[in-house]
Amino acid sequence: MWGLFFIAAVIVALSLFLPSYLLLRGFRIDGIVAVSSAPLISVAVYVLLGLLYAQFGIPSSWVSLFLPYLVVSVILFACGARKSVHSKSLRLGLSEWGRSSRFPRISTDTLTLIGYLAVGVVVSSILFIWFLGSPDNYAQEYDNISHLGSIQSFVRSGIWSPFSSSLYSSADDLAIAPLPAGGFYPTAWYSIAALAATATGVSAAFAENVANFVFVALVFPSSVFLFMRVAFDGSKHVAFAGAACMMVFSAFPWMILYFGPLYPNLSAFSMVHGSVALFLLLLGENASAKDRVISGCLFTVSLCSLAFAQPNAVFTLAVILSPFCIWKASQIPLRFQRMKNHQGVVCFRIAFALLALVGIVAIWMTCYHAPFLQAVVQHEWPAQFTRHEAMEDALVLGFMADGSQIVLAFLVLFGVAATLIYRKYLWVSFSYAFACAIYVVNSYSDGPLQHILGGFWYTDPWRCGAMASLVGMVLASLGLWALAHLLLKLVTRLTRFTVSSNCKRVGAIVIAAMLVAATVYPGVAAPGSQSGDVAFKTVAEGIRAVNNGLAVYDAGEKQFVQQAKVLIEPNALVINVPDDGSAFAFAADGLRTYYRYTREYDIPDEKPESKTIRDGLYRIADDDAVKDAVRAIGATYVIQLDQGEPYLDRKYLFTYEGGTKWKGIDAIRDDTPGFEVVLEQDDMRLYRITAV
Repeated sequence: MWGLFFIAAVIVALSLFLPSYLLLRGFRIDGIVAVSSAPLISVAVYVLLGLLYAQFGIPSSWVSLFLPYLVVSVILFACGARKSVHSKSLRLGLSEWGRSSRFPRISTDTLTLIGYLAVGVVVSSILFIWFLGSPDNYAQEYDNISHLGSIQSFVRSGIWSPFSSSLYSSADDLAIAPLPAGGFYPTAWYSIAALAATATGVSAAFAENVANFVFVALVFPSSVFLFMRVAFDGSKHVAFAGAACMMVFSAFPWMILYFGPLYPNLSAFSMVHGSVALFLLLLGENASAKDRVISGCLFTVSLCSLAFAQPNAVFTLAVILSPFCIWKASQIPLRFQRMKNHQGVVCFRIAFALLALVGIVAIWMTCYHAPFLQAVVQHEWPAQFTRHEAMEDALVLGFMADGSQIVLAFLVLFGVAATLIYRKYLWVSFSYAFACAIYVVNSYSDGPLQHILGGFWYTDPWRCGAMASLVGMVLASLGLWALAHLLLKLVTRLTRFTVSSNCKRVGAIVIAAMLVAATVYPGVAAPGSQSGDVAFKTVAEGIRAVNNGLAVYDAGEKQFVQQAKVLIEPNALVINVPDDGSAFAFAADGLRTYYRYTREYDIPDEKPESKTIRDGLYRIADDDAVKDAVRAIGATYVIQLDQGEPYLDRKYLFTYEGGTKWKGIDAIRDDTPGFEVVLEQDDMRLYRITAV
């Protein structure tokens, strides 16, 4: 089974990297930029192709999306190869790092990227695959009902449009959906998981694990590499340090794999660094006009990928880049020769910075008041801490993980100190402060400020903590490099020995390894912490528990559903109570159930036949209205996975709320008129509806 997992992972990785790499190389873009930014292009292409296919009734699948894109990319690559025989690749303003003395045939860029990807694969294999247990294990959490169900719906219907996202995508299912279906929802992650499912035939749960592994192990490291390569173009050793720091923050990517789980946000945040890097290239000092045009086009496409993955990633981009844009605006007066030596140049720089700040605030507030975002920004999330506790949690990098990362926090603070010396990176510290402020406010506040600052992230402190970590890992990398540089210099002065370059490299690697080991070792905790574990260990154990612990849909119930699928007719509709675990019967095992969501029933938009069935299905033998409702949806079976009175201690999802909305289905028993037992085991039943 694990062999199939890695085969599927290779297929998905090739789907994300290969076509876009060839496409970008066809436009003569440098190979290292092309390969590291390829996923940002591919994600947008696959979502847009899915949208286009849906308009023309063409089923989406791995074959219909990947192969045409690959063919077009190969053609453009071949055309570009002919034109670039006598011309250099476009580096978009990046300097040359040359080649390694030890591996003269491989560029330093390539070796560095390989290092990033190697770290990503190794760490992800340990912290995700190892703790996952089995390729088809999955978190039985509220959010994952929608995640698995959407993948299942994509595969069954072939409709991959973000404007038709629903657990009822096919025409047959859409006709009987009990709640309004459709509308926009970011589906990029679903599309990538569906690529794995349609390419290899694996289950939705299997496919989501493949997609998560590829994003964490490959897309995220390549994205971080591109940012570090661009931001620290003249400081390659800082970029090297990034490989050591990118995977050791508990809040991202690990907390997102544990809490929620927030898989679409995982995919979006995995691409944020790359999008930031493209924006930095757009405004790079050494970029030509042609470079800026190309960087601008790539950045625009990357914005589409972020928006289609999870729109709050676009606002995360704004948080990271706002200080950079303000700093860039303050430099505009220096471009004019007359202003450079003018006595009032400082005032002009402050004025331009303030104008940029006002513009950013205006855009932010315009988005905050946008009607189509109100459901997001006004979402209520209760306070988790007091103000003091929230600030302490941010300081020690706990970020909702019930622990701390003291060594890593020290590296981040050291990185902040380094930006005070290397001032061109000072904007990163301001970005981090902005992100931490949003996290703190969302952790302790219930007022309007919580919605204004954190509303774009559903006022969710877990997402905001992950956002802060995206910037924190950059500062930690800078801090790691500065600390290693300082320690080596002190050793040289104290011992009065001349240290060779090779010794410096070895020493830096040893220092980095020791600090990273101290970061992830579970014996370090903040003074007074309620948990003896660091945040990293807490999250790692949480990933194991959430994917391996039995919840509302246990092994016996899964087996019962598989037996039911054999006994009933293909495509038969089965009425169910989703909170007893049967929501996963559709999402994970493909049983065509009627109720696939676990919330938002008993609302004005609910179809009348759904309400009739929920309230009175047990009366079907004597109630013509119930008969008509069942005929209208075409249901022929009823399944119960936890038969019994609602007040008994049974395994229901938290949305069950005592069964008040499901009494018409819960009340059915073996002797209820109008139903025939087809399959029974313990408290599980499959009934055929005989009254219609």
